[in-house]
Amino acid sequence: MLLRRSTANLLSVAIVVFHCLLLTPPLAAQEKADLAKLAAQLKDKDAGVRRSAVESLGQLSDQSGVDLLISALNDDNQEVRSAAALALGQTGAAKGVEALIKMLQSQSLRDRRSAIIALGTSGGDKACDALIPLLKSTSAEDRDSVVAAIGGARCARAFEPLVKALADEHHMVRADAAMALGDLGDKRAVEPLLAVLNGNPGDSIRTGVVVALGALGDRRAIAPLENLLKTEKNENVRQQIEQALARLRAAPPEKQ
Repeated sequence: MLLRRSTANLLSVAIVVFHCLLLTPPLAAQEKADLAKLAAQLKDKDAGVRRSAVESLGQLSDQSGVDLLISALNDDNQEVRSAAALALGQTGAAKGVEALIKMLQSQSLRDRRSAIIALGTSGGDKACDALIPLLKSTSAEDRDSVVAAIGGARCARAFEPLVKALADEHHMVRADAAMALGDLGDKRAVEPLLAVLNGNPGDSIRTGVVVALGALGDRRAIAPLENLLKTEKNENVRQQIEQALARLRAAPPEKQ
């Protein structure tokens, strides 16, 4: 009797599952339907609707969505263009990267910044090759966005340019360049970073250097950071030093 009930229950479940499979459209078909709907929303008069559509397009696997995002880079609304750039960065599509590189030529600071951030998200050799020259931009805002994007993209070939950026005239570029070097994980950065600390830089730069040294995990930084902690008056910097020291002390010694 128990066996019959179990068999009946399993049969009921199987029937329900079968009906669900019949009623639920295949993923590809569903995405096609979503794509058509979002394409229509991109023509809506309301910029908010267009922006929402752009953000949704970035979540689709259908490469046709990339073409729609590229077209949205020319939208007359700044927020829509920025959202399209960021969504393209998330897709990582090669033709999206090409479109973002072209966007770097925009006269709009916000357009350029969105493209820079998106290229950092996308990563890859082409994105890195496009970002590195911008470290020489006359715009401090562009340079600051670039150093952060390069760190996020782990552009290993940007090591030397980032070391040079530690001497940038703008303090936030210097601070973010330090943190980007920490993101790269190249321990050759330890000595240049310690040299920056020896120059008694401002709070934001000290913070960036300390965070980077902690991320690099090189125990050579322990003694300099311990010495800095003795004289450091800024509470936030002190906290960062203590966190970095905890990471460094837990790091295994370098092999001889």
